[in-house]
Amino acid sequence: MLRQWFSSLVNRAVVFVLTVVVLVAVIVGVVIHLADQNRLVPGGTSTAEVMFWVVLAVILLLGPLVFLVFRRLMAPMRDLAEQIADRHLGLRLAPVRVGGGREIRRVADTFNQILDERNEVLDSLAEREAFFRSLSRSAPIGIIQTDVLGRIEFVNPAFEQIMGSDPRSLINSYLIQGVYEEDRPGAIREWRAALASGKVFRGQFRVRHRPDNELRWVDVMTAPIETDDKSIGTITVVRDITHELEVESQLRDEQQRADVILGVLQEGVLMVDNRGIIRYANRAACTFLGAGVRWQQGNFFALVELAAEGEPLAREELLGRGDIDSLYAELRNGRGQQFAVELTLVRLHRGEANERLVVVLRDDSERRRQEQRLSWEATHDSLTGLLNRRAFSAALVKWLGEAPNLVTASVLMLIDLDHFKPVNDEGGHLLGDDLLRRLGHLFSAAVRQSDTVARIGGDEFGIILPACGLERAAALAEKLRAEVEALTIESGGRVFGVTTSIGLTELSAADASPREAMARADEGCYAAKARGRNTVVTVPVPPEQ
Repeated sequence: MLRQWFSSLVNRAVVFVLTVVVLVAVIVGVVIHLADQNRLVPGGTSTAEVMFWVVLAVILLLGPLVFLVFRRLMAPMRDLAEQIADRHLGLRLAPVRVGGGREIRRVADTFNQILDERNEVLDSLAEREAFFRSLSRSAPIGIIQTDVLGRIEFVNPAFEQIMGSDPRSLINSYLIQGVYEEDRPGAIREWRAALASGKVFRGQFRVRHRPDNELRWVDVMTAPIETDDKSIGTITVVRDITHELEVESQLRDEQQRADVILGVLQEGVLMVDNRGIIRYANRAACTFLGAGVRWQQGNFFALVELAAEGEPLAREELLGRGDIDSLYAELRNGRGQQFAVELTLVRLHRGEANERLVVVLRDDSERRRQEQRLSWEATHDSLTGLLNRRAFSAALVKWLGEAPNLVTASVLMLIDLDHFKPVNDEGGHLLGDDLLRRLGHLFSAAVRQSDTVARIGGDEFGIILPACGLERAAALAEKLRAEVEALTIESGGRVFGVTTSIGLTELSAADASPREAMARADEGCYAAKARGRNTVVTVPVPPEQ
């Protein structure tokens, strides 16, 4: 618009000058014509002199006129320039208003419009900058704005706190100077690589906290601020991760300690997801899974088979039980190895996408062996390996209860050793123990598998013969008596041996308790001793029964 107005002004000036030139030319032509006819030239005056004075007169007459006209034409331009300067400096708030031609007024209107649009843009930019600075100042992370040379133009309070510096010492300093000297070359190298690839720079390095000269770890992200045709600077976000790294280091230490502890545990510890995919297994767990098995990302329920109380334990049933404090089960792995285990299961984040199952497997074989040993010791005599009196009494109660259902009567046999005390006193207790063990073996070898043999006292033995009948029982008793009599032990050049006094009686359905049957058999033993020992005496059931 300004160019059009200036062109119009020049055109007007050219027209005016051409008009003056034509007018001067006409006047000069007229003067020359008259001079040629000697009308204007007095005697002795040349034509050149006449021309000089004519041109000078024309210039003196028309020069001021041209000047006045040109000044009038340029007056609106001066007013426009002064108002534009005042408006630009803020001395004038009103829009630019000038007289003159249409073109110059259009220039003024266009300038006013452009200035209004510029002010709107500046106001918008100011609002955005105020909004950005407000957010930056309240942000918990450090925010830095730099120019294209990396000089800091703006920092927020969070970055000031990270660096331990006031903004006056940070503004106009180079951002890279805040990086710890040893980390600076690497940061520069990575920054250049990010620029070359057009990516946002990300890195972690140390900065020096000025008040205490302490090194702090920060996580940095820097991105360029660019327009379509140039780069304006950079915006950088800084986060203090010193405490996070300390926590991570502590967690790694704890993880290492946990791995060491889990590695030496005898219990197998596994972590699986709700599909059974194994996420972790310690060394003991690998033993249960099968030595050398590749458990990584394997399925626990596919690698092993579980059974509880003889019934297969599927994944759905196991998960349906919820947390399991203790479950005795049998485990069989893919190598065919079987383990008696005690299983504990804890569910973490139940029902969520990241649900995890912690499975603890304890080898229960030893406990079960201990239980079996304790159970055996509770029912057996430790010296002879025969049942003890408690187990013998339980078996006697059982067979008394079966007496009404048996066609052939069961028989109770009590065996009392004769002359056993001299063996202990003269041969010693070790010799006596050896003799008792041999007698226990002799009695066990002579009876049926269904019969019950027990040591019920120091030198007393009992045998229950289910559905045997009194006649067969008497024959067995006589056989045992003879074998015991033939059994001898040599020690210190002497021969030791014992004989037996045996009492027999049937188990009757009329017996109110085991005590009655035991009393009759005991009576037979006493009678055998009274008859000189080494004999068998049968005591019948009383007729009234």
